[in-house]
Amino acid sequence: TFTASYSSKTVGQKRELLVSKNHITPEDRILIIDDFLSSGSSQEALLRIVSDAGAETVGIGVLLEKVYESGRKALSGYDVPVESLVRVASVSDGVMTLVEEEGFDDEEIRKK
Repeated sequence: TFTASYSSKTVGQKRELLVSKNHITPEDRILIIDDFLSSGSSQEALLRIVSDAGAETVGIGVLLEKVYESGRKALSGYDVPVESLVRVASVSDGVMTLVEEEGFDDEEIRKK
């Protein structure tokens, strides 16, 4: 079994990830998918497990990224692309402010 420890902000304590050696081989190309990117500690633990297995991480995808945390920066040394569906700039007084990014042009699609 591959193991990696990380500090969980959600639980507020140290946690350990376990992946059976039956589930990952050196020939595997791994896309890590997670719900949140905050500090990056759980994704970094998974990156270590993939490396220990001799497999290749091809990217990290998350549903929601807290850009005000250091997660993306913590993962930058791994030279692995990180993509998020929603980027949260801040949360204050029950209001979540999202990072707006340039996307597709709504009117161009309607013309077609």
